[in-house]
Amino acid sequence: MDVVVLVGGRGTRLNSIVNTVPKPLAPVAGRPFFDIILHKLQHAFGQQLNLVFATGHLHQCFVDYANQHTHQVNISLSQELTPLGTGGAIRQALTYCKSESVLILNGDCYFDICYRAFVESIPKGEIISIASAYVNDISRYGALTFSDNNTVIDFKEKGQIGSGYINAGVYLVNKAHLLATTDMSAFSFEQYLMNFVKTTPLFAKRYNAEFIDIGTPEDFHKAQSLLKPLPRA
Repeated sequence: MDVVVLVGGRGTRLNSIVNTVPKPLAPVAGRPFFDIILHKLQHAFGQQLNLVFATGHLHQCFVDYANQHTHQVNISLSQELTPLGTGGAIRQALTYCKSESVLILNGDCYFDICYRAFVESIPKGEIISIASAYVNDISRYGALTFSDNNTVIDFKEKGQIGSGYINAGVYLVNKAHLLATTDMSAFSFEQYLMNFVKTTPLFAKRYNAEFIDIGTPEDFHKAQSLLKPLPRA
């Protein structure tokens, strides 16, 4: 299973706490945060796992991480030499993938789901599918609006009040479609999805599962205790 992990962001909100390593490699409960994600991916896909890091900021840190884990998993690195946005970074990373459908993740988010089960739950023929997390406060993320048949029909802006389902940054995409409908310029994948739902069904799998984005000091500190019992890669 090809899995693209977005790890190229600068993590400016965490600069006061972590500024020498990228967010996905920030120390959480005594090990790099991504060790926890890697363990979940290995548990889900075993020897079939093929990782592609979409890197940018502090690229060399991921080179070192990949070299340290060569005995565990095959890791390729897709480095953006100029800023490509989330969409451009995904598109470039897809050229390192061989499978028809590719799983996309944010490298700084923990989502307590089984990734294999998510992939296997997607109806055949879907072009893009998304995993959605239920949270008590959607203000930081924005929320999703669904139709009666589990497709996303709208992305609400950040700043809304209350609970709801958010985009958890986990996607299953058809590689050929994304490559055919985009070019190698910088673009936002989130904006791409907003335009996509205007004309095409976007299947969503909804989960009531723990979701942590370590991009803020508050959640970074929360992760230290909440994720401590979890196994590492």
